[in-house]
Amino acid sequence: MTTEPAPRAVPTPDELLEPLAVVVRGHHDDLTAVATRHGLSTSQARALIALTEPMPMSALANHLVCDASNATGLIGRMESRGLVTRTPSPDDRRSKVAARTPEGTELAHRIRAEMRVVHGALEALTPQERTALLPLLNRLGQLLSS
Repeated sequence: MTTEPAPRAVPTPDELLEPLAVVVRGHHDDLTAVATRHGLSTSQARALIALTEPMPMSALANHLVCDASNATGLIGRMESRGLVTRTPSPDDRRSKVAARTPEGTELAHRIRAEMRVVHGALEALTPQERTALLPLLNRLGQLLSS
């Protein structure tokens, strides 16, 4: 006679917080290391990666969870390196829109590609685990951004 394993208890949100924090910390540490190698702050790297489309400075500041003056400063430093441009908003000439230059786009892709710690961890998952993880991460992201 075989015995079936006892059903697992459903994890509580509290039980999920620390494993989630470990993942977020690992991503942050990897991004910080790669950004530093390219002479960028973590916030600058995050901004460069976020600018997949031109974005109003206020939306970028919101994305980075900082005030507009901080976003303006970091975009200014990246603009002087030729990684981004700022142009007047077509909707409101008082506002600026940030966009990546071709060099900024290439660097954003390189930063993502060089995040070896994160890539290694994701590659260590089985195809089934990655397939199961994607919709869960998308759902969690939707819930956190609403």
